[in-house]
Order: sequence, then structure tokens, then C-alpha cells
Amino acid sequence: MTTTRWLLAAAMVFCLGVVSGPARGVALAEDTKEEKKEPEKPKKSVAADAVYFGDSREWSKPAEVDPDQVYAKIDEYKEILDKGLKAGDPKYELLMCKASKRFTCAVKKAAKEGTYDLVAKLGAVKGVDSVPDITSDVIAKL
Repeated sequence: MTTTRWLLAAAMVFCLGVVSGPARGVALAEDTKEEKKEPEKPKKSVAADAVYFGDSREWSKPAEVDPDQVYAKIDEYKEILDKGLKAGDPKYELLMCKASKRFTCAVKKAAKEGTYDLVAKLGAVKGVDSVPDITSDVIAKL
């Protein structure tokens, strides 16, 4: 009689399992397949302190510039280097102010000509597939 009860109990458990679906912790073959997800693209961003033209919070057509190459072509900056002037020296401050104005003006002209709404330091724009380097265009505008 005990054998009959065990068989009856086993049959009930089996039927309940089939009717109610798999128990927790039991995975079916189709449940173990991993969904293939495309890797998420990093969110587009740029550090505000690396922006020379445009709004760091809202832009759609960015460009980048190498400021070292541009400053190397500015006469006032060359004079600072040639004379070994240091920050705090009145002549340094005057020349650096002029060099910075020339740099900013050239960046703005190149950005407007290329219809860029953001120009940042080379390597600063993240999450965008390709960002044009407009350094040569900026140098041409000096």
C-alpha cells in the first residue's frame, strides 16, 4: 500500500509541475538563451572647460582644434616664447591677451564657415563617431 501511495504522490507532483509550469530555479532550454544586445553607445559629451566656441550642453555638429598648433603660429605668442616672458610680467599679460583674442577670433571664423556649432580642444568630444579636426582652417583664419 505504501508503494501505491508513493506512485500516486509522484504522479500528482508530476502533473502539478507540468500544469503550473517550471518551478523556480528550473530553467528551460529556451530560458537560458542570452539575448543579444547591441553595446550602448556612450552618451555624447564635452567638458565645458575644453570648449572654445559654442554651448557645451547643446550641440549637434562639433569640431576639434589643437590649440598648441594654432598658438605656435600667432606672432604675439611667439614673442612670449622668444623673450622668455612669464605670467605676471606686464608685457606677457599684454601679449597673451592679444594672442588669445586672435585665437578666439580665428576659431569663431572657422566654425561659422564650416557651420560647426561647437569647437573644442582636440580629443575633448566624446560619444561621437567622427569629429573633424579644423586646426588648419583655424590657422588659415589668423
